Amino acid sequence: MRTHAYYTYQILNPIEVLNLVSSWSSLHQERLDGSGYPFHVRGGRPSARGPAHGGGGRLHRDHGEPAVSQGMTREEALGALHEMSAKKELDAPLVSLLETNFDAIAHAREEAQTQAVREYEAFREALKGGSGT
Repeated sequence: MRTHAYYTYQILNPIEVLNLVSSWSSLHQERLDGSGYPFHVRGGRPSARGPAHGGGGRLHRDHGEPAVSQGMTREEALGALHEMSAKKELDAPLVSLLETNFDAIAHAREEAQTQAVREYEAFREALKGGSGT
């Protein structure tokens, strides 16, 4: 499991147009205190400031840490983020900004997920139409 971020870096880094994507995707498991992986980046690098898999709308459970998922309430999710911030695993100002804008962010995520499902279903239907089934 812990090798995925490293291999993401190895695959994407040589492609110059994907340098920003490579940085963010390969460093998404790093933590402010340097305890993350694969490079143990410490401190203020932007890739190390946000929660793991934040773009997916959830944190995944890693070694018993709290996970933000669709099943958590707003209060549980924010509690988990504040706890991680207190342990210097997340950037406190970022957690505060998330809390301030939580409802708007959740709404935007839900809309984006709904649109992604629509696009995926359309893609699947197009594949079915093209295969003759």
